[in-house]
Amino acid sequence: MSRIDAKIPAGTTEVWRVRNTQGAPHNFHVHNAAFRVLDVDGRAPVAWQRGRKDTVFVPPGVTVRFAVAFGPYPDPNTPYMFHCHLLAHEDSGMMGQFVLLAPGTRAEPGHGRHRVVPRPTA
Repeated sequence: MSRIDAKIPAGTTEVWRVRNTQGAPHNFHVHNAAFRVLDVDGRAPVAWQRGRKDTVFVPPGVTVRFAVAFGPYPDPNTPYMFHCHLLAHEDSGMMGQFVLLAPGTRAEPGHGRHRVVPRPTA
């Protein structure tokens, strides 16, 4: 629980890129965020891929880029997950965690919780 893969400023939008390098399809899911698919292998998304999502289908050998909008409420002590939504993949570790931070802070892991410290300004 103390591993944090991403520290994201609350209320921001990031562009994420997910590439499926395996032979099985993946349903990539992000907790506590919504996103819009920007492109699939460089092409505009088809009709069913448009609109706000929290899960995207990623076939084998395909790259999906999407703009993820994160909520406005920072909480460095509550990690959220991103993971493959197929249970067998999730159980085998295809997941990560992120925290939302107030601007100007960073999280330091410790004992399953995260201590917030000011970021250096210089």
